[in-house]
Amino acid sequence: MEEINVAPGRLLIKEGDSGGDAFLITGGRVEVFRAVNGTKHRLATLGPGEIAGEMGLIDNAPRSACIATMEPTRLVVISRDLFVKQLRASPPLVRFVLHSLVRTLRSINGIPTDQGDPIFIDDPIVSERTHKLLRRDTFAPGRVIFRRGDEAHGAYLIQSGLVEIWKDTADDQVMVLGQAGAGAVFGEMALLRDANRAASVTAVELTVCEVIPRQRFEELLRAAPTLIRQLVQSYVQRIERGI
Repeated sequence: MEEINVAPGRLLIKEGDSGGDAFLITGGRVEVFRAVNGTKHRLATLGPGEIAGEMGLIDNAPRSACIATMEPTRLVVISRDLFVKQLRASPPLVRFVLHSLVRTLRSINGIPTDQGDPIFIDDPIVSERTHKLLRRDTFAPGRVIFRRGDEAHGAYLIQSGLVEIWKDTADDQVMVLGQAGAGAVFGEMALLRDANRAASVTAVELTVCEVIPRQRFEELLRAAPTLIRQLVQSYVQRIERGI
């Protein structure tokens, strides 16, 4: 991979452009922003160890934001071909987790989450390359799968059905955070953050899930190429910061 040094104030990616590369930041900082009615709205500031511009590699769609250097910055250039190669070398579960994190980040930044991600669509809904080690659980409609504050013992990959993610508010109301269907992962954030559950999940309809225990989840994540592991960790940090 090529490493380059970039001066401050250089525009790396322009909103609306198609194609191009992503960048692993090894030194310095970049800002991610959108121009609205001639005014710059900063979405995020990224630093060493984080990856900028990868959304364009994931969905191959026009760029949803601009990225510019804020100071002298060192970058490793990541081509789409390299990214796809490393993603395909990752365990299937890691690809599902990455897709889940992408959708969460889009939602936080006000970007539609229903747009296609062709890089993921060919994956079968299974976390392993063999079926013999899988554990599946079935949840009836209305069943609470776990509650906010519970200890996290595993993640769930939905084979069929629908779940609702929610939490109680201070005035004893229920705030619905979203829904997830077949092919989606839930419960992974607590494992990635090594924390208790941050929200509750209930089956909306009859739902079948593949259950991935914590130890197996961690083994599969470690088996992913370094670039993909860095991207997963970067996304977790951005979601925690709400950007």
